[in-house]
Amino acid sequence: MRDLRKQLSLSTVCVLLGAATLQAGIQQPAQTPRARAGDLLVSPMRIVFEGPKRTAEISLLNIGDKPSLYRISLIHERMNEDGDLVNVATPGADDRFADDLVRFTPRQVLLAPRVSQVVRIQLRLPADLATGEYRSHMLFRAVSADSAPDQAPAAADLPKGLTVQIKPIFGLSIPVIVRHGETYASADFAEVRLVSTPDGLPVLVGKLTHTGNASVYGDLVVEFAQNGQPFKTLARTNGVAIYASNATRSFAVLVSQDKTLQLHNGTIRATYKHSDADGGQPFAKTQVTVL
Repeated sequence: MRDLRKQLSLSTVCVLLGAATLQAGIQQPAQTPRARAGDLLVSPMRIVFEGPKRTAEISLLNIGDKPSLYRISLIHERMNEDGDLVNVATPGADDRFADDLVRFTPRQVLLAPRVSQVVRIQLRLPADLATGEYRSHMLFRAVSADSAPDQAPAAADLPKGLTVQIKPIFGLSIPVIVRHGETYASADFAEVRLVSTPDGLPVLVGKLTHTGNASVYGDLVVEFAQNGQPFKTLARTNGVAIYASNATRSFAVLVSQDKTLQLHNGTIRATYKHSDADGGQPFAKTQVTVL
C-alpha cells in the first residue's frame, strides 16, 4: 500500500484541517460544542436562526486567574477551500451578511476569574428580505482590563531610548447564521485517497462538495474494516463546516499516529454526518479499498 501513497507533510495535514479538532481514535460523547481563545470559553460555537426562532444566547466564561475585558462586534469573514476563514475587506456581489438582521447586547463585558456572562441576540427580519442564508461572524476580542488600550502614554512618561512592549491579543469568532425562506443543502465526497506523511503515518485526504443555498456543519468519521470484520473507528474530526458560498472544501484526516498499524486487505470508510447533538444522520459516505 505504501507504493500507492503520495507524501504529505504533517504540517499540511494541520493546515487542511482548518479550525476543526482532530481526535484520532477517540469517540467523544455528545455535548454542546464550545470554542476557546486564551482564557475565554464560548458556547455554542455557532448560532443559527431558522423557522420561528428569534432569540439566542451565547455563554462566555473566563477560565483564567485574572479579570479580562472583551469587546464584541460583528465582522465579515469568508471560508476558503482549505477551511480557513479570511477577513472580507470588500464584499462581493454574492456576499450576504447578517449585520442588519441581528441585534445583540452587551457589546463589552468585564469577566472576573471563573465568572460567566450571557450575550443575548435578537433577530429582526425585514418584510422584503430575499430568501436565502445570511451570515456574519461575532468576534470576541480581548483587551486590557487594567488600562485604557486606546490611550497613548504622555511623552513625559516615556522612558529614554527605544522600548518595545508586546501584549498578546486573543480573540475568536463564531458564525451567526440567518436562514430565511426555503433553504436546502447537500454534501458529497470527491477525490478521496489514502496518502502518507514522510514518517509513514496514514492520512485520508479529499474534498467535500456542497450544493444548495445553506451551509452544512458536521463531523468527519474515518473507519476501517479488514477481512470482512466490522468497521472500527480510527479517527474523527468534529465541526467541519462548508458555508453556503463554498462549492468544495478540502480535508485531511490523520488516520492513526500508530506507525505499527497495518492498513491492508481491507476497506476505509469515510462518513460526513450531522453531529451527535443534531441527530448524527449522514450527509454522505464513501469507501477506499486498500490492498
